Amino acid sequence: MIIKSKNTTKTTLSYFDLLGRDEVALSKAFAFLIGSDKDCYFKFLKFLGVKQANSDQNYFSCDIQTEKNRTEGRTDIELCCGDLYHVIVECKVRGNKLSKQRTQYLNSFNKTTAKKIICFLTQERDTNKQITNDVSIINTSWFEIIELFNTKGFADKPIVKSFLNFATKNYKMKQLKEILIQDVNTSELHRHDNFGVYRRNETFGTPLYFAPYCTRGAGHQEGISKLSKILGILTLKPSDILNFKSDLESFANQPEQVEKWIAGVQYGDDKTIHTYYFLDEPLTFKNALKKDRLKQMGWGKNWIASRIPQNRCVTFIEFIKHIPEMR
Repeated sequence: MIIKSKNTTKTTLSYFDLLGRDEVALSKAFAFLIGSDKDCYFKFLKFLGVKQANSDQNYFSCDIQTEKNRTEGRTDIELCCGDLYHVIVECKVRGNKLSKQRTQYLNSFNKTTAKKIICFLTQERDTNKQITNDVSIINTSWFEIIELFNTKGFADKPIVKSFLNFATKNYKMKQLKEILIQDVNTSELHRHDNFGVYRRNETFGTPLYFAPYCTRGAGHQEGISKLSKILGILTLKPSDILNFKSDLESFANQPEQVEKWIAGVQYGDDKTIHTYYFLDEPLTFKNALKKDRLKQMGWGKNWIASRIPQNRCVTFIEFIKHIPEMR
């Protein structure tokens, strides 16, 4: 891990980065977040269906633990508040399976606890819920957690921003935001075509693919001519890119991609923080995909029309429908 490269002024790592990149690191980072910010804690409780007022006294009365040893096994995170509620959170990343853990901790709750919950946080988007032995079993995803805190009033908090950066940088989440489509101007089209990098205002979330829409004034054929897999996402200042070289190396399919990406981030004279998508070699279409130009009710539904909004994502199925060769 690069802490600070030469020719840079300081490290760009956060305290979360020092935890590592496995599921233990992610679960501890999340526990630290809700254990440091009561707004985040009560927002997560509400997400799980626990109704408790966001107050200093209620936060003072709660208990948060990680890696607690029980007869049934070692839990990742536990949230408790007397007999009001008890939440066990099991965290999984990449291909790790839950299997027996779905019922492993059913006997870990006191009978007198009013609200008993087991929450499974995985990389799969799964909203299945069930109740077994008076215990609510909730399946959700890390992407849902990213969405939960990437909202007004939360994403601007330094600790939340650090957590969101850590989660989206180190863990490739499987989720429903399949293909991101955004307008690109001449400058960003050059960065995309020559360096395999897409730059945008600071944001979070992890779409799987990126399709740039070349606007009429960009000097190229209007529409979508290329589709690229997103190999990694980083939010940074261009001057700090060398501190992220080890991250780029973990994203790359080919070693030569790294230097090209670095040049892409450094392209131009911008000195502010942006989010950068690092892309694989694109698939090119013979005929560009166009916006829906109809004016009738429902125009552009599930697709794109007029001005493309920020974070406009479509499914593979919808994208394929609009490929001219496949009509």
